Amino acid sequence: MNAIGQPILRVDGRRKVTGGAQYTADLPAPGAAHAAIVHSTIANGRTVSIDTTAAEKAPGVLAVLTHHNTPRMNPLPWSHLRPQGQTYLPLQDDKIHYAGQPVALVVAETRDQAIYAGTLIGIEYEVDRPVVFRPEMAKEAIEPPQRMWPLSSSLGNADKAIADAAVRIEGSYTMPDRHHNPMEPHATLAAWDENGTLTLYDSTQMVVGTRKVVSLVLAVPEEKINVVCEFLGGGFGGKSWSWPHTLLAALAAKAVNRPVRVQLTRAQMYSMVGHQAATVQTIALGADRNGKLTGIHHDSVNPTSVFDDYVEYAALASRHLWGASGGISTRHRVVHVNRNSPVVLRAPMEAQGHFALESAMDELAYATGIDPVELRLRNDTDTDPYSGRPFSTRALRECLIEGAARFGWAKRTPEPRSMRDGRYLIGQGVAAAIFTHWRWPGKARVTLQGEGSALVEAAAHDIGTGTYTVMAQVAADALGLSPDRVVVRLGDTRLPESHPAIGSSTVANATAAVMLAARAARDKAIELALTWRDSPFAGAAPGDVTIADGTLSVARSNLNITYAELLARNELSCLVGDGDYNPVEEVAGPKAIFSFSAVFAEVRVDPDLGLVRLNRFIGAYDAGRIINPKTARSQAIGGTIWGVGQALLEQSETDAVTGRFLNRNYSGYLVPTNADIPELDILFVGDFDEEASPLGAKGLGELTAVSVAPAIANAVFHATGKRIRDLPIAMEKLL
Repeated sequence: MNAIGQPILRVDGRRKVTGGAQYTADLPAPGAAHAAIVHSTIANGRTVSIDTTAAEKAPGVLAVLTHHNTPRMNPLPWSHLRPQGQTYLPLQDDKIHYAGQPVALVVAETRDQAIYAGTLIGIEYEVDRPVVFRPEMAKEAIEPPQRMWPLSSSLGNADKAIADAAVRIEGSYTMPDRHHNPMEPHATLAAWDENGTLTLYDSTQMVVGTRKVVSLVLAVPEEKINVVCEFLGGGFGGKSWSWPHTLLAALAAKAVNRPVRVQLTRAQMYSMVGHQAATVQTIALGADRNGKLTGIHHDSVNPTSVFDDYVEYAALASRHLWGASGGISTRHRVVHVNRNSPVVLRAPMEAQGHFALESAMDELAYATGIDPVELRLRNDTDTDPYSGRPFSTRALRECLIEGAARFGWAKRTPEPRSMRDGRYLIGQGVAAAIFTHWRWPGKARVTLQGEGSALVEAAAHDIGTGTYTVMAQVAADALGLSPDRVVVRLGDTRLPESHPAIGSSTVANATAAVMLAARAARDKAIELALTWRDSPFAGAAPGDVTIADGTLSVARSNLNITYAELLARNELSCLVGDGDYNPVEEVAGPKAIFSFSAVFAEVRVDPDLGLVRLNRFIGAYDAGRIINPKTARSQAIGGTIWGVGQALLEQSETDAVTGRFLNRNYSGYLVPTNADIPELDILFVGDFDEEASPLGAKGLGELTAVSVAPAIANAVFHATGKRIRDLPIAMEKLL
């Protein structure tokens, strides 16, 4: 084992930087037509009439689809676990539920022709006033039917514990809607062959899930559907579910009997492919004079569409992160408004919930006069408060202690506005984090090939995280090969079925399947070396055989043979190993499995302008065994930048009259740039977690985006003395 743990360069890196990596919209498709979606200009009402006459006569137009002539689709009930983005299917009736809802699809020879023809469609609406979310609507929220987790939880008597506590903290924390904004907009290329097989080239994080949804909605057997996505230009959760444009591409290709490509514009992505729902969270904490928590009460409300009950489980973190002797209670509710359905966004639930919880913990530290790091150490626990199970591993204490030492936390003066650099106010803040570890089944196939190389195949994804590289490392070590002798194929439903690339789960689960498949291929090679007729290894035991550099050897002898020689002598072109990783669901296991972190932020605040700049940042992470420190560090850098956006810049603004998202581009929706980010210091402190995965790894990518926002908010309070409970921390909130 010498490839695992090494900072190996990305095996797909050269293809990406030289333009060799083809994304969905890049794929050549001779004879393909192009489709453009026409969207509703109202947010609530219905279409009274749609006149497509002029559009149908426009140059290059092949077809125009509306609710009058679009084939009927099979509806699906809402579920967090079913991979459809929303249950309301496009072009099925005259109802309008949100601004930007598809009302027509134009198919033409070129994209420009399709877009132009769409402008010729005449639509009359019957308009009702849209219902637009405002924070004060939280009091009108309802508890929807049971969903992914219990919506409410109660451990002990949290309200009594808080009421009786020596120190009490209570506050409301709000966060706006946010959009994913990946560099690659969503795109789909759909093609039917003469046998009725549909192939979808789709920018998706879940080829298998897309096939399932399309099969159910369009009533096409799964075996007649192929979904392909070799490279993804960012997803962040928005590409984890299937959206209307993919279904429309398939129907359009059927209608015109040729391949059809649909590419969403940046503006279209604000109403077509989900977003993170705003939250209004109320937290109450009770503690004794020594800072030990006695009670936690955490309520969260989020807006959802009028047709789905999407719940943002923001209070989930409070069920697990800190112990409270008197009790913990949580509750989730929703408000139905005129918008498309929300969806997960890196890091779903945790990043929102931790802003409220870890900001409140900072307020408690000031109320008790206890250092914020020390307060968290005093409330650390080895047992999951929610389930009562011991944690498999929990290096949160190490994250706090080692991160604080690296940051120089001991030099901090605790009083707000006590640290300066010239005219600038300096603030330092800390926040801890817990992240759910997902255990999902996955399959993989590893083929030892005639020339001594190996091929890894799985219907998993590399969404930019380095999966191609990590899978090559794991297979190489299991086979006794160098990583450059391993080729990885991903993102195709014709490969062994795997789970979607969500929840920071790929390394622990899909890559575990690769390890099992590689071991199976290796074991077949060893068995062949011991049993073939002229084998010089005859009489040796399997345990006596070692493999290094593609060569099988017998211990304490000079006997050896390469994979290539072994296959050639047995007149075999390859040996195939299959891996089927089928773990016990986390909730059913004997231990509670989570990843942990502690992050430290230093900000510089201009006292005259209220402008906040991140000055320094250190993140300490317990994600179990780190397979590739280089790609893991890249994930931590990306997650931190994501958290900076949440803290200081990002918000999707809605017009109260029209119900539309207003800032539908990069000039209006602000995200961090290189100039906003200082050098980031990353520290890995976790150990092998045998409960989490055969590889010992736990989820990392999304963990790194959790608690960045509260650490920055806490640092802003330390710098200015102003507690900002409403993100983003815009300059006007500090003036």
